[in-house]
Amino acid sequence: MDYNYPLLKKVFNHYKKHKKDVSDIYLVCCQHLLEPQSKMFELFVSFGFNPSKIIVLGKVYSTNNDILNEIRQIGIKVLQPKFSSISFDDEHRRNCKKVLGLVPVDSKVIILDDGAELIQVFIGAKREVIFAVEQTSSGFRKLEKDFLPFPVVNVARSTTKLVQESPLVARQCFELIGKYILENKINKPSILVVGLGPIGEAILEIFEQNQYIVSGFDIKHRHSDLVSVILNNKPNVIIGATGSSILQKEDITNLISNKLLYLISVSSSDREFPVVSFRKGGEIHEDIVYKNITFANNGFPITFKGNRNELTPVEIEKTICLLSGAVIDGIVNDIKKPGLINVSEKLEKMIN
Repeated sequence: MDYNYPLLKKVFNHYKKHKKDVSDIYLVCCQHLLEPQSKMFELFVSFGFNPSKIIVLGKVYSTNNDILNEIRQIGIKVLQPKFSSISFDDEHRRNCKKVLGLVPVDSKVIILDDGAELIQVFIGAKREVIFAVEQTSSGFRKLEKDFLPFPVVNVARSTTKLVQESPLVARQCFELIGKYILENKINKPSILVVGLGPIGEAILEIFEQNQYIVSGFDIKHRHSDLVSVILNNKPNVIIGATGSSILQKEDITNLISNKLLYLISVSSSDREFPVVSFRKGGEIHEDIVYKNITFANNGFPITFKGNRNELTPVEIEKTICLLSGAVIDGIVNDIKKPGLINVSEKLEKMIN
C-alpha cells in the first residue's frame, strides 16, 4: 500500500515552527520495526536528530527484515536479536542492557519505549534521562509502581489510544483468530477471553456480536482459579489478553485431555502462556504442539507475523503520531516534572 502519512507529516510540520537543536541528543528506542515506524524515524532525522545517535532495538517476533534494512540505510543504529527460543522477556532485558552500553555516560537521552524495559534499565543504572515516552499498558503498569526520576509521557492511557486504537486492534485480533479457527478446522469453537482490559473487552464484544460462544475471565471481576474455569467450561480456544503470565507449566499438565485446546496470545511478548518450556528450536512464527495443546504463533501475539504492515498504515498512523509527537512536544515544551504525565491535549486535538 502506497501511503504518504499526511497526519504524521502534519504533526512534524507543526513542531518544526518551534524547532530546537536536538543534534546532540541520543534518541533511544524500543519499537516494532514496521513501515509506519520507519517513516517516523525518517521524520525524526528531518527534524534534526543525528541518525548516528538514534539507537533502535527491534522485537524479534515483529520485525520486518526489509524495514530493518531501510532503517539502517538512514544511518540509524539498529539492534535486532535473533530468535533463541528462550523467553522473550529474558532476552529483551539483556538486549536493553546492551543498548545502555551503547550510550555514553553523561549523554543527553530521550527514551521511546514499548514495554518499559528500556526505561527501567536506564533508571537502574542511574542514568540521567531528559524524559521518556511509554506506549503500552503493560509498560504503564510497571512504571506506575516505580519511582520515576524523570518525566514519562503515558501514551498508553491517552484518549486517542484507548478510544480509537483499542477497537482497531480488537477487530484485527478477531479477524486473525477467526481465520486461525477456520484454517485449523476448530469445530463449534468455544472461546475464553482472559483479561478484560480495553483490548480484551473489545475482543469479547466482537465475538459476541458475531454469534460465537464466548466468555470472559478477569480477576478485576473477582474471577479466580483459571485452570478450574477451563476444566469446568471446556473452551477449546483461550485468548490471553492480560500482558502477564496466566498459566504455568504445571497448569498445562492439568489441562492434558482428549480435547484439543488452542492458546492464542494477543498481548506483547510470549509471557501469557508457558510456551518456552515446550519449544524445541524451529521457526519463530510456527505453532508449538504439546499433546492436545497448541500454542499459536509460538506463543507470540497473533497480530505479528513479520509483515511490512500489520494494521494498515491508515489505521496505525494516529498511534505513530502520538509516539513521535510526544517526543517532539516534550522537547519543544521542555518537560521536566518527574513521574507519569499525560499526553499533551494540544497534540491529541491536532491528531484528531
